[in-house]
Amino acid sequence: MSDAAPFQRIAVLGLGVMGGSIARALTGTAAAPEVRGWSHDTEERRAALYAGAVTAAPEDLKEVLQDADLVAIATPLKAACRLIADIAAADLTRDATIMDVSGLKAPVARAAAEAGVAGRFVGAHPMAGSEASGFPASRADLFEGALVWIVAEPEASAHTQKVEALWRSMGARPVQTSAETHDRLMSLVSHLPQLAANGLAAALDGEGIRAGDLGPGGRDMTRLAASNPEVWAGLFEGAHPDLVRALRAMAGTLQDVADELERGDVEAIAALMQRTRSWSDA
Repeated sequence: MSDAAPFQRIAVLGLGVMGGSIARALTGTAAAPEVRGWSHDTEERRAALYAGAVTAAPEDLKEVLQDADLVAIATPLKAACRLIADIAAADLTRDATIMDVSGLKAPVARAAAEAGVAGRFVGAHPMAGSEASGFPASRADLFEGALVWIVAEPEASAHTQKVEALWRSMGARPVQTSAETHDRLMSLVSHLPQLAANGLAAALDGEGIRAGDLGPGGRDMTRLAASNPEVWAGLFEGAHPDLVRALRAMAGTLQDVADELERGDVEAIAALMQRTRSWSDA
């Protein structure tokens, strides 16, 4: 990891995979900031303290927020939107930066604007994670080499620079984009694969196949089926319209393959496989 993070007192809200990994990574930087953690889950707070990822993990949210110069929200999307309003109303340092790591950026950007904190809010989305959940699945090196999308209003530029420096201190690569561009991209590269894995797992389960029966390829394709539905529920509520279009396109392709198999048109299936092989190699 590189040099010191640009914040001195950081409050991490949510101590699951993402929040726990942020806390672990920051405490491992060259000049580690003071990191306090909060979670509604008592066991997560205790685990983070025991691991040394945070210096304090009180039950009272206001105590965690006191004097923080960065508040990092690492909760599911709907909770993140609620917390932005709570943070805006709290007795924080006037210029404290607020950051979230949700998988959609338009809903949190709207929440920040409605709470009157758009000028110090920076949305971030690290392209890293795990199908596992909870603090035990967090890792100090989760963000090493990871792309992190950054979404913020122009008036938050000073805060954006500090947040980008923070991510670089954890070994990540921050790249700025717009909320619309980000959310459409995530609908296709993240949300679509998640639902494809769920659909495949459901089909296998319907045929009486257990996860333990799968080989390496099957395990790779169904790994995301173990993802936490609580985390994904809010993301699907705010899903980009292109997700529905892409799901129907995928369903149509699979229907075509089923029809081709039924009539023995192996050449058509081979042509599809060649086309997707070329895409994969591009």
